[in-house]
Amino acid sequence: MRMKDEGVKDESKLEYSSFILHPSSFSKGAMRKVTGLAMTAFLMVACHTIGVSRTRSGYSDVSPQVAAEMILDSQQVVVLDVRSSDAYRGPEGHIAGALSAPFDSIERQLPELLPYQNQTVIVYGETSTDGAVAAKLLAVAGFHNIVHVDGGLKGWIDRGYRTVNSQE
Repeated sequence: MRMKDEGVKDESKLEYSSFILHPSSFSKGAMRKVTGLAMTAFLMVACHTIGVSRTRSGYSDVSPQVAAEMILDSQQVVVLDVRSSDAYRGPEGHIAGALSAPFDSIERQLPELLPYQNQTVIVYGETSTDGAVAAKLLAVAGFHNIVHVDGGLKGWIDRGYRTVNSQE
């Protein structure tokens, strides 16, 4: 903007330049990239708010609904039940496909679990507390993608999800 002392007598006649990008100024490829980046950013923010939260301990907390969807959508998911062996085989049963890895012996079982270290591992206990402790232990042991079911098996059943029983 030019000032009066630069020879402009009337400020109303000053010229302003603006820089406005119009979608037609982009090629189709560039527009797709911009749109793709915008959608990716949106989904990253949106996914963070839809039932998944990351803890400081190196694992994610998910609702039973999100856990159920993860189990259905992926064959690369390993589900660990950290309750006692008796509870795993007991009347409440366990999530279909879950491996029994009782918390009281999980440290001894780590060598058997190492093949799953780079896969998504969904962990649950009876309630949130015991499953969260096991999830933290697995994260400390170097597992990369630990997911804890908030509410444990109790939360799973309370929301109407089915379990299987080994005795059937």
